[in-house]
Amino acid sequence: MGPIEALEFALGKEIEAKNIYEKFIYQHPETKDIFTFLMNEEEKHKQLIEKRIIELRSK
Repeated sequence: MGPIEALEFALGKEIEAKNIYEKFIYQHPETKDIFTFLMNEEEKHKQLIEKRIIELRSK
């Protein structure tokens, strides 16, 4: 597995985690704040990984 494939795998995990937290927001409204925070953190990670994939592909 090369670096791009590894990043694509990590990207998939970030998306999965974000989707899980989003689901929990609706299932557990009493903990909405923490799951919103976690979902936003996963989005930041996703964006960083996407940026790095683009950088590697442009080399």
